[in-house]
Amino acid sequence: MSRPSLALYGLTGSGKSTISALFAENLARRGLSVEVVKIARPLYRTQAHLYQVAGREIGTWEPDQELLCELARQFRRINPDFLVEDFLARADASTAQVVINDDLRDAATDYPRMAAAGFDFVRIACDDQVRLQRLAARPDRTQSPETDATWGYDQIIPTWTLDNSGDDPRSAQQQVDEIVTKWLAGPASDLHLLSDPTGDESS
Repeated sequence: MSRPSLALYGLTGSGKSTISALFAENLARRGLSVEVVKIARPLYRTQAHLYQVAGREIGTWEPDQELLCELARQFRRINPDFLVEDFLARADASTAQVVINDDLRDAATDYPRMAAAGFDFVRIACDDQVRLQRLAARPDRTQSPETDATWGYDQIIPTWTLDNSGDDPRSAQQQVDEIVTKWLAGPASDLHLLSDPTGDESS
């Protein structure tokens, strides 16, 4: 994958989707188009189909965590590479200048494939008590207990870590801005050229 790509990972309730939106907003203010591409899209589509067959309704991105985890296990049992290959194909087909993923959960297969494709990784850290309080306020159909070991997060080497334990959104915004600024200036990225509308490498 030639375009700059960022993957966010962290436990449920750590605020990945919220931080992902902050990254997208920050990059957009710098003149870059962004698309969030999710690994779990096939899981949510299958979840919706099962609910329909069972005569029940569920929102497009409304999580039934127990079901989603079981679906992921079964997809990986049948074809361990399916989810990451489907994701990478959709990410590669994106017309955006930057691709963001905010639902990396598999360190054994998905992480090395995404690293090989050029993704940088941001660990979303969060105090566990704060995370559990957030989860208690969410309307998820079901929730599954998890730790870093559940997903093998200890095997992932983050490019950056963002602490999302606080209640002040300005802290997260500042951390996102600092990460994006470093990312734009990084020698391994062409983002500094993409964000320059003149395309002048000498500027």
